[in-house]
Amino acid sequence: MSLQNNIYSTLKQLVAVPSVTGTEGENIICEKIYDVLSGIPYFKKNQKNYGLSTIDQDPLERKFIWAIVNGKEESKDTLILTGHIDVVEADGFGHLEPIAFDLEECTKRITELNLDEEALRDFLSGEWIFGRGTADMKAGIATNIEIIRELSENRNFKGNLLFLGVPGEESNSEGMIASVPFLLDLQEKEGYNYVGAIVSECSIPKSEGEKFKRIYIGTVGKIMPLFFCVGKETHVGESLKGLNPNLLVSEINRILEANPDFCDKVNDKITPPPMVLKQTDLKEIYSVQSPLFAISYYNLLTLNKSEEELISELKDLAFKAFSNILSDIKEKRERFLESCCEEAQYIEVEPYVMTYKDLISKVKEKEKNFEDYIREKVKNWEKEKLDSQTISINIVKETYEKYENKRPMIIVSFIPPYYPHKHLDGEDEKSRRFMDVIEKTIQYAKENFDETIIKDDFFMGISDLSYTGINGKQDLDNWASNIVGYGINYDLNLEALSKLNIPGIVFGGEGKDFHKSTERLNVPYSLKVVPELYKYIIHYILR
Repeated sequence: MSLQNNIYSTLKQLVAVPSVTGTEGENIICEKIYDVLSGIPYFKKNQKNYGLSTIDQDPLERKFIWAIVNGKEESKDTLILTGHIDVVEADGFGHLEPIAFDLEECTKRITELNLDEEALRDFLSGEWIFGRGTADMKAGIATNIEIIRELSENRNFKGNLLFLGVPGEESNSEGMIASVPFLLDLQEKEGYNYVGAIVSECSIPKSEGEKFKRIYIGTVGKIMPLFFCVGKETHVGESLKGLNPNLLVSEINRILEANPDFCDKVNDKITPPPMVLKQTDLKEIYSVQSPLFAISYYNLLTLNKSEEELISELKDLAFKAFSNILSDIKEKRERFLESCCEEAQYIEVEPYVMTYKDLISKVKEKEKNFEDYIREKVKNWEKEKLDSQTISINIVKETYEKYENKRPMIIVSFIPPYYPHKHLDGEDEKSRRFMDVIEKTIQYAKENFDETIIKDDFFMGISDLSYTGINGKQDLDNWASNIVGYGINYDLNLEALSKLNIPGIVFGGEGKDFHKSTERLNVPYSLKVVPELYKYIIHYILR
C-alpha cells in the first residue's frame, strides 16, 4: 500500500479506540500502538529501540510510548516526532455518540446533526472525514507511526528519529511532563543531540476560505494564578465585626476578568484576556457564620511575559482589590452608623498581600517537618480522587493554618498546570538550522504541491511543545516556589526542562472544530502532502 493508505488504515484503527483523557482508554491505545510498532520488521530485530514507560505515581498508571530508529550513518543528531494519544469525550455528538469513534460511519451520518454552513460544505466536498480524534490528533500519531515504518526500511538518513506518543495532553500534560526525564536521560547518557521536534497537531484555519496552511514556530504559555482570600469570620448579626472574603474574590474578579492589561503581545499575536475558571468560598455547610476563606483562579496565557513581571502585576491587582473593598465598606459603615441609634462595633483592617513563596517560607521557619506533613495530606487527598487544582487550594489552606500571623490577607500563587511559552527565535545555531529547514520546506511545498504554507508565531491552543525546553532567562526558582504543590503532587521538573534546548514547531495536517461534534480532518492535505513534507524535513536535517 502507499504511504497515504497506510496512514489512513492506522488512523482508522487509532480513532476506533476511545482514548478519552483520564480513562483506561489511554492505556488501551498505548498498548495498541505498541502492538503496531511490534509488527514493524525493524523493531522485531531491535527490540530495545521501542517501549512503554510508566508515569511515576500516576493514579491511572498511564504510560507513554517511544520508538527510536537509528539511521544507517551514525550520529547523535536526533529529530523528535511527537503528539498526544488522548482525546476529549464524545458526549457532544448526541445520538451519534455511539459511532463517534468510527470515522467512516461518523462521516457517513454526520449530516444527521445540525451542521453549520462551513461544516456542511466540507462534508459535501468529500475531502473531509469526521469523528472524535481525527484531527485532534490521531492523524498526527498515525503519520508519525507510518513515517517511522517507512524510514526504518532503508534508514537512509544520518542520526536518529525518535517517536514519542504521550497521554494526558487534554488534562494536565502528564505524559509529556513524564517524558522530560526520559529525553534528558538520552541526552546526558547517550549523548543525543536534539536538532528539532515536530508536534504533529493540525493547522487550524482562522477564517473560512483560507487558502493557506500554517507552521507554528511557537506555542502559547499558560499559567493559572490562584488568589486565596482570608477574611475575618463573624456572626451575621454582627456583620461589621468581620470581613467576608467573598467580597475580596468578587473584586479581584471584577478587575481581572477580561482585562486587556493582562494580555501578552508578540508581533501581531495577542493572547485573549484572562477568564476566571473557578470562584467560590470554602465554607462546606450552612451556618450563620460568615466564611473565612474564598478563592478564585484564572486562565492566563503568556507569549513573552516574565515571572517577575507577572507576579508583580498580580500582587498589585490584589492590593488594589483589597483597598477598593475596604474603602467601599468604610463608606457603607459610616452611612450605617449615622442612622444607627446605638453604638456599633466594627473592625479596622489594613490591606495585606503576600505570595505563596513568602508564606511557606515563614511557615517552614517554625514548622521544620511541614513538607512531610503536607505530603501525607496530599496522599490522602489523592485517595479521595481530588483534582490537582483542589489539592493546591487545600495546600494553601493548610499552609495558612500553620502561619502564626493570622490576619485578613490575599495570598497570590500559581497552581497546575503550567505551560511555558516557547518560540523559535533563531538565537542559537540549533534554532537557526531548524528555521532554515522550515523556510526550505515552505518553498518545497509550494513548488511540488502548490500548497501555500505560512509561518505563524504561536500555536494558540496550548500544546506539549511547551515541554521541549524552557527559556534559560526565566527565574526558575521563583516560578517553582510560587507553584503550589511543586515537587509534591505536581511533577514538572523545571530544572530538567531548562537543560533541554530543543527547537520545535507545531506542524501537522489541517483540522477544524477541535472538541466539537464537527471535528474533522482534511484528507488530501493531511494524509498526502504533510507526510511528504515530514520526509523532506527529516532527510534535510538528518543528512
